[in-house]
Amino acid sequence: MVKSVNPNVGIKGMDVVLANLNKEIMKIEARSGVGLIESAILIRQDMDKVSPKIPIDYGNLRASWFTVTSHGFGAGSQGGTGMPFSGPKAGELASERAQAVSEGRGIAKTVTKGLAVLMGFSANYALFVHENMGANFKRPGSGAKFFEAALKRNKEKILQIIGNNARIKS
Repeated sequence: MVKSVNPNVGIKGMDVVLANLNKEIMKIEARSGVGLIESAILIRQDMDKVSPKIPIDYGNLRASWFTVTSHGFGAGSQGGTGMPFSGPKAGELASERAQAVSEGRGIAKTVTKGLAVLMGFSANYALFVHENMGANFKRPGSGAKFFEAALKRNKEKILQIIGNNARIKS
């Protein structure tokens, strides 16, 4: 928020100017949050379309994707892609995702000072799969470093999305 430098020095109409400026700053922050959410969606979709893609056996790694936002902007928190977990460890994976989302909310609210979107995979084996350079994945086009590659590949798009959303609207 912008405040008057010296409240004892009155400039006629300054309170209106500051109020309007503060309103616009809040709008820019909200739109920047939308840009962060749109960027997380872009990354998630990219990992399913461009190699290296997310490896799939049961689809549980894909289903464990989650995002968490800070400062109450956007949708707040959400789990995965709406896909249910399957297989013998489905219940355990659902519990892990709920824990990851809960921990992510805590991090987003207490550790980050500004706007943030935390995103990732909650499956306990996600890091192993992501880093497994020697794996022979079943899904064509899938491979290690799928998350890292999507972030690097889309860096400019992410900056453009956030910038376009943050612009002052007339």
